[in-house]
Amino acid sequence: MKIVIIGSGKVGSRLSHSLSEEGHDITIIDCNDEALKKIQDTQDVMCIVGNGADVDTQLEASVDKTGLLIATTPHDELNILCCLIAKRLGAKKTISRVRTPIYHKQIDLIKDDLHLSMVINPEYTTANEILRVLVFPPAAKLEIFAKGRFELVEYKLLENSNIVGKSLANIYKHNKIKCLICTVERDNKIYIPSGDFILQANDKINISASHRELEKFFKSLGSTKTKVKNVMIVGGGRICYYLTNQLLAMGMRVKIFEINLEKCKELAKKFPKATIIHGDGTDQELLMEEGLNEVDAFVSLTGIDEENIIMSLYVQNNSKAKIITKINRDSYHEITSQLGLDCVLSPKDLTVSSILSYVRSLDNTNSNIEALYHIVGNKAEAIEFRIRNDIPHLIGIPLRNVTLKKNILIGGIIRKREPIIPDGNTSIQIGDTVIVICKDYHFSDITDILD
Repeated sequence: MKIVIIGSGKVGSRLSHSLSEEGHDITIIDCNDEALKKIQDTQDVMCIVGNGADVDTQLEASVDKTGLLIATTPHDELNILCCLIAKRLGAKKTISRVRTPIYHKQIDLIKDDLHLSMVINPEYTTANEILRVLVFPPAAKLEIFAKGRFELVEYKLLENSNIVGKSLANIYKHNKIKCLICTVERDNKIYIPSGDFILQANDKINISASHRELEKFFKSLGSTKTKVKNVMIVGGGRICYYLTNQLLAMGMRVKIFEINLEKCKELAKKFPKATIIHGDGTDQELLMEEGLNEVDAFVSLTGIDEENIIMSLYVQNNSKAKIITKINRDSYHEITSQLGLDCVLSPKDLTVSSILSYVRSLDNTNSNIEALYHIVGNKAEAIEFRIRNDIPHLIGIPLRNVTLKKNILIGGIIRKREPIIPDGNTSIQIGDTVIVICKDYHFSDITDILD
């Protein structure tokens, strides 16, 4: 597909890289000549210097012949204008980044009038991801499928865990819990495990199950954590705004540290029930004075990755709080993992995943992609397919008789709103929602899993 991206920032450059790797014809428009040169040196994409809202610039990029235009500049109004012009010129689909809370709140009212196929908000998406982890503290990450009927949870095995040293077959047999361990990360390698796979301490696993079964699973491990009631947040930006709004609505107590006085005043007006501290969240004495030892969760959301990591490490050594760290640089994922920071989130990665899900769903015929998540540090994918048509060699056939490509696992099936953990006797039916876990592939249709 021909795709035009306006804006070569963090999201735009990451999108162009991911989409070009999947075989799409990518053109990037930006006024920043130096930023485009960096992209052109590392990616096989076309770059055009110019204003993305200029008709002549869009025509130079052949927007009139493009299947999708994605506007990711820092300015919401410019993004919306770019999409309006592109649609008028003939672009089939448009996606706009809209980050301002006021615009985001009312965008659904005018989305159709603006001819927007999709609206993305990295900060709002990140806040939702953080909220899911806070609601289920044992998880390092938690992805939701089939409108909450199925969940995929990332968890790091402790040395004293009662499933360390056991095979998956043995665990399933004795636990009697309807769950499936879908991936295992060990020594920077990713495994799609079979029944004879033996777990080791410090393995990072992804488990799929319904929420109720996941609670049973973690209870059997003895790793259930205290319900989060008190949350400490450092950094009063947009993610903090969206997150605080949701936390207060759930009755949680929120304390926010923000170094900018004007931002503190704005937050105090918007959230009178929250405690707003004008101060530097990297000040260790200040954190302790404000009750770091008493909070259930600590969330570092400043715009500086290094600060977020250092704060999280300090809290890790001085508190039992659930720690969530926001980062933007890809190179820090591995570092944070080695440092023992398990719950690390990237707004850029979350945004790219949601757009990739949409792009892949445009071309398939047998199934809809309802959701796509990059898991295990972006080394594997979890894809939710909705089966629409009869598919030879797959529909109605027991999974033990279906020939799948290597490194693929059917992680779960939802049929008539009921979650199913599949085994060799399970078969896929038309109308099912199927969760596929894979590595080394970029699937856009359920048929792609067949060998």
